[in-house]
Amino acid sequence: MLVKSKYIKILLSLFVIIAIVAVSAGVRLDLFGAAKAKEEFVSQSAKNEIDKIFYQEKAQKIDSIMQIRAKKNYFNGNVLVAYKGNCIYNESFGYADMLRRSKLKKDDIFQLASVSKQFTAMAIMMLKEQNKLAYDDTVTKYIPEFPYPRITLRMLLNHTSGLPNYMWLVEHHWKGKKAPYNTDVVKMMNEHKLALYFTPGRRWDYSNTGYIILASIVERVTKVEFADFMKNNVFEPLQMNNSFVYSRSLSNAKKDRLRGYYYRSKRYRMIPETVNDGAVGDKGVYSTTEDLFKWDQALYNNTLVSYETLGEAISTFKLRNKYEIPYGFGFRIKTRNHKKVAYHHGKWNGFRTSILRYVEDTNTVIVLNHTSTSLNNTIIRDIQQILDDSSYVDLTQKVVASILDDGLESAVDFYFQHSYQKNPKLDTLRISEAGHMLYEMDKPVTANKLLLFRDMYVKGELDTNFMNDRNFLKALSIN
Repeated sequence: MLVKSKYIKILLSLFVIIAIVAVSAGVRLDLFGAAKAKEEFVSQSAKNEIDKIFYQEKAQKIDSIMQIRAKKNYFNGNVLVAYKGNCIYNESFGYADMLRRSKLKKDDIFQLASVSKQFTAMAIMMLKEQNKLAYDDTVTKYIPEFPYPRITLRMLLNHTSGLPNYMWLVEHHWKGKKAPYNTDVVKMMNEHKLALYFTPGRRWDYSNTGYIILASIVERVTKVEFADFMKNNVFEPLQMNNSFVYSRSLSNAKKDRLRGYYYRSKRYRMIPETVNDGAVGDKGVYSTTEDLFKWDQALYNNTLVSYETLGEAISTFKLRNKYEIPYGFGFRIKTRNHKKVAYHHGKWNGFRTSILRYVEDTNTVIVLNHTSTSLNNTIIRDIQQILDDSSYVDLTQKVVASILDDGLESAVDFYFQHSYQKNPKLDTLRISEAGHMLYEMDKPVTANKLLLFRDMYVKGELDTNFMNDRNFLKALSIN
């Protein structure tokens, strides 16, 4: 009887194995058949339309926040948000002219203030790649009259030069009728020889003066004005048609630009240009949210400089091989959710500007404000939360993209890689919506692949154990 019972147990176990393998094989045949069906070409424009399924909710949440900020906090500015390299939000709020009450538009041009520094750094990086200068060259190699011989270009880029504040020098010693340009500032530095704040390379101290000198070096090396260099080498190649460098001393603005305002006694008052609006490099770049998005994408695509060159610009560095400084070349550096953020803020004459590039996620937040109200950080925090709160949507989008780009088998493999011991959730409603869109685009084969994947996920047939016969056999015990 014991022998007979043992054989019955073995036969039952074999029956279970055969049943499981048969079901698994059925699923795999369905998968194989769908994968081998007639292939369809899905255009990039069609893929972009499908991508919108995954962005609409984020854009709606961002707009809800911004409508509240505009109404409650009197935000006057433009906001652009890119998610996974796609611009999902770009809107204007408030007024361009506070007196005439003219509405802000998306192509209105803002003074970027210190956000300009990343453009100055890019000019130096481009010349470095052309072998026209080196980061560790001294400034005096290009500006012989510069009174501080030990300072290098690298020290200027990462704010370790110890240079005194040029604005103090201008405000106390400039006698000219026009605001001084960079060449005038260099002459004044040579004439007055103010003491350095510290020995070059020993400390970190944010320096506007350093970026004035960097722009001056660009002019000495190229023999053209900084504004023209940026126009010819950055703005025009990237089709940043509403961007330029403006200096009050040169009066070279080609387009209308916004003016900055401060709020006092229950009204906005325009802030006039100052004696420090002549020098450029630390500020002076004017642009729009749309142009800055073009700039942002060019950085991701390494259009202007190589991956390695840009990588150094958006990385921290060690001061005296000891202290890590969260600044690159024209970018501040931090981490959020263990991922890198390269960013910068600007504040000048009523303008408050911000650009944050979430490098590993290819997300970007741009906030341009032309009033002294300090709302940028609050707006950015709210938007960051919306971008963060989307893990299951992100995974769903990647699965759909995998099917569109590489087929159903590739999507299943991708899902396996992200599902092992994690039990991830997918948004089946968005998968269904994408499938119906493909039917409307006359792409039934691809639509069927999406819907088959959805059905397999809902039925549990995408479970790793279900699809992997070896795992089933290991899980069975016939002892």
